[in-house]
Amino acid sequence: MRHNLLRGEMLRSRESWLESLSRNLAARREGHLFRELRPLESAAEPEITVGGCHFVQFASNNYLGLATHPEVIAAAREATERFGTGSGASRLVTGSMALHHQLEQALARFKHTEAALLFPTGYMANLAALTTFAGECDSIISDKLNHASLLDAARFSGAAHRTFPHCQYRRAEELLQRSQPDSRRFLVTDAVFSMDGDVADLAALADVAERTDSLFFIDDAHGTGVLGPRGAGLAELQNVEDRIDLTVGTLSKALGSLGGFIAGPRAAIDTLINSARSFIFTTALPPACAAAALAALRIVEADPARRSRLARLAHHVRTELRGMGFDCGSSTPPATPIIPVILGDAAAALAASDSLKARGLFIPAIRPPTVPPNSARLRISLMATHTDAHIEQLLEAFRELSQKRGLCVSPSA
Repeated sequence: MRHNLLRGEMLRSRESWLESLSRNLAARREGHLFRELRPLESAAEPEITVGGCHFVQFASNNYLGLATHPEVIAAAREATERFGTGSGASRLVTGSMALHHQLEQALARFKHTEAALLFPTGYMANLAALTTFAGECDSIISDKLNHASLLDAARFSGAAHRTFPHCQYRRAEELLQRSQPDSRRFLVTDAVFSMDGDVADLAALADVAERTDSLFFIDDAHGTGVLGPRGAGLAELQNVEDRIDLTVGTLSKALGSLGGFIAGPRAAIDTLINSARSFIFTTALPPACAAAALAALRIVEADPARRSRLARLAHHVRTELRGMGFDCGSSTPPATPIIPVILGDAAAALAASDSLKARGLFIPAIRPPTVPPNSARLRISLMATHTDAHIEQLLEAFRELSQKRGLCVSPSA
């Protein structure tokens, strides 16, 4: 009898849980915030197939088109044939393959640091960077628009965590100065902000870090491979590489593969190897991903024309969209391949995305909580492999969109 009563209570609890989930999902649908997965049936190229329909897409972070570059594919294929599809274990057991070490050495040279360490994802790299070095007695001050992985890592670290309004560095300095005098201080920022496409002033932040005796960590996921004379990122472009204590990057955007990395002093990297839970307790990056990233890194350094074309496209598209009256966020250079078209209302962003889809363009709406409330947008992401015809198709569709009542916004400043 008692067993039956307990089972009945458990079933009621499960039903209540599922009913609550259903109500929450219904509220998301009503607020135009429900999300669902769309199977992609082709490679991450400028032209894709989704649900059997053909589109020109402006949504991928494959900025240089290297995910489908013949040399990158050949490197991944060769590594798979030689080493298999998986690494088989964590790095500290038997998963630390020669390819991992070669890539780490190449990344350290690329970022002008003593050492680098690979992680299966950029999220795990950010998690390691803050949870390893910051603790309960410390303070982390971060830009409010930092990537979710940085904000989550700051919370998980147990440190006192405060955010400053986007790119308001005087406020960042005030918060650092107010932190406990005996605490270790960390100043943390994205280099290129993933939803706005604007960049941090790393030199100004380095000044703040030095004045407040703080450690300075950056996430240059969207700048790596794209910005700087060699493509080494925003820190290289702004000439502050030697003023940054730790840099997180990714292999999954401009480098066309999968994974994250941390670059910095040898002592910091060795500490991560010995202490970072998101490094120790996970299987190592598959060999194909490491080999693909190595090949992509060689192309980045040998072929600056891809970066140059991407920069020209970014400047052209942003200028044209502003001329149509769209709010594309900050105009501070450099022009990155991420261009937001901020529409505010989630329903308006969905309607705009659907309208573009009807014209053969795939640009998903980005809505809260990915972006702040009332800042829903279309996030245009450019690739060096977009043709001039693709770009003209995009701009013509936005010209038509700008004439639709309720979708055109005031010209940005």
